[in-house]
Amino acid sequence: RNGMKIRLIAEGHAKWQRMIRRWGISFLIGDDVLFDTFGDRRVFMRHVRKYRIDLSRIRHVVISHDDWDHIDGLWDVISRHKNLTVYVGPHFSPELKQRIRSFGVKLVETPCPVMIREGVFTTGELAGTSSRGVLYEQALVIRDCGRLSVITGCAHPKLPDILDAAKKHFHHDIDLVAGGFHLKDMDLPGIRAVVEGLVRFGVCRVVPLHCTGVRAVKEFKHFFVSNCLRMREGDAIEV
Repeated sequence: RNGMKIRLIAEGHAKWQRMIRRWGISFLIGDDVLFDTFGDRRVFMRHVRKYRIDLSRIRHVVISHDDWDHIDGLWDVISRHKNLTVYVGPHFSPELKQRIRSFGVKLVETPCPVMIREGVFTTGELAGTSSRGVLYEQALVIRDCGRLSVITGCAHPKLPDILDAAKKHFHHDIDLVAGGFHLKDMDLPGIRAVVEGLVRFGVCRVVPLHCTGVRAVKEFKHFFVSNCLRMREGDAIEV
């Protein structure tokens, strides 16, 4: 294994955090890929300093979808550093895409899987549903020694469908799934079907965060036991 690290920069999952907009998620993959940039740029930048993340080394910023809680820190990153590429889905709002371009950074749209850099890919844009209708989102895939790790922002396209797309495209089992799984509004039978269904993808380790929901996190812990990993802000895990 090449020992690539996934570090959690910032994450909000509790109701009180949502109320004060300390909500969203952001990961650092290796030292040069950012996946999402949280919903409060002040918290995001404070953690960048606290965890000694060198933004000048960032070459790629992948945004899962264009909800506010995944993009607020982006502006601080691209206003300081131009030598990077931002990856967005084609269905992101034209205003957001134009705003990103206005900073002079490279913008790449991802209708289908794209290699970000060696061993790191986007699933490309996948369609999901939300209370607002169809919502498009991309997830991140890390490939190492024939195993995959999948990192999700919110998993609006449904976690099983995201993993299905990743497994079909990369033809490998999925070892690790981390991120927001968007099960917070789902009933218990639905949650259990998702949790137990991960076995068919080969999933060994899960890191439920952000919008997964308290009930679902409990089910993941019950099912995966010690392989349901807890990640706090600043923590890193190796894939």
